[in-house]
Amino acid sequence: MITELDVTDEKLPYDIEMRDRIIAKTYEDYLSTVLAEPAVNTVITWGISDKYSWLSDFKPRPDKASVRPLPFDANMNHKLGWNAIARAFDNTRLRSQ
Repeated sequence: MITELDVTDEKLPYDIEMRDRIIAKTYEDYLSTVLAEPAVNTVITWGISDKYSWLSDFKPRPDKASVRPLPFDANMNHKLGWNAIARAFDNTRLRSQ
């Protein structure tokens, strides 16, 4: 199982589009690698929306910008990270039950 998955953005650029691209690539690269292992049958993110991310309180960005570590933004709009996660799942071989 992969649990508590998110991508810390505290050291990424301030620019939201650039940050979201980097985070999405990180999600896709990581999941594409771990999902190649047939024993991995579950992926759980550490929350769904940036609005409720634990990182806001415990690992805020030094520049005070909002953290964006999860697949949905604070308004529940899916971000590039959501697309990257979906692509990683789409490109993974099905697991037998």
